Amino acid sequence: MHTIEPDVERPDRELVEAFEEIPSTIVSDVTGNIGLTMDAGLRPAYDGVEMAGTAVTVKAAPGDNLIIHKAITLTEPGDVLIIDCDGYTDTGHVGELMCTSCQANGLAGLVIDGAYRDSREIAEMEFPVYGRGVNPQGPLKQDPGSINVTVSVGGVSVDPGDIVIGDDDGLAVIPREGADEVLERAHEKLSAEDSVREEVLEGEYLYELNGYDELFENLTIVGPEDSIQ
Repeated sequence: MHTIEPDVERPDRELVEAFEEIPSTIVSDVTGNIGLTMDAGLRPAYDGVEMAGTAVTVKAAPGDNLIIHKAITLTEPGDVLIIDCDGYTDTGHVGELMCTSCQANGLAGLVIDGAYRDSREIAEMEFPVYGRGVNPQGPLKQDPGSINVTVSVGGVSVDPGDIVIGDDDGLAVIPREGADEVLERAHEKLSAEDSVREEVLEGEYLYELNGYDELFENLTIVGPEDSIQ
């Protein structure tokens, strides 16, 4: 069954923009590493990428981009297209012209669990694009798909209206419900790291500052003499 839902319940734009200064690593830390960071196979098209936006989700047939073209027309400034192509990399589903259209209409970025093409041009235009690979093969335009349904991208379930952030380290998803709390915890984490950094610069060790020495003392240490001969 194919579904097209034109309306998305978006979080407040100021809240989304506030995540532009939050690293993906911090989001991972404050959400307890519970699977809200996408896998390492999704890489940015260029170095120095920074992205934060509201998810508009797409479920596309591998090798076909007709539904992606439709989805672009349903976006608003500040959105991020989150495209589930089942990780298919034998076709470049998105290219420079589509990304130019996204950029011209104010989108914050595009994430595709599949391949894209025109990688050099996309990198030069500095429009945030993440994908699982690059392939020059063009797509078909004959299969239907779904827009604004729950998708799985990079091993993470994404709902329309979730906040997605990206940087050089990768991608993190913040569910729309509870995003305020995640932002608050992220600022607390950043402030705490600033304090720790000052101590580290003075010569202190994270091993002791974070209490890892106590953890180490509770371990059973095995030496070469304990190995099985």
